[in-house]
Amino acid sequence: MLEKSTYNITLDGQNLIIKFNKNILDQESLSKFLEYLELETIRRRSHLTEEQATALADEIDRDTWLKIKHKFVG
Repeated sequence: MLEKSTYNITLDGQNLIIKFNKNILDQESLSKFLEYLELETIRRRSHLTEEQATALADEIDRDTWLKIKHKFVG
């Protein structure tokens, strides 16, 4: 006897349709999983070098610090 799968994957043209029982995963976990997939897709398409990624992260850190430093420095 075959055990029924907890999910079903269907291809419809350019769309991938995934169906599963809503009791398997809460909405917050599903959102986190979908965000992970989106970031992974961006990462795969990226042509940034390690040095460029580091420079971008440093720039983001500096800009963020400038926006929040008033909360920490009197």
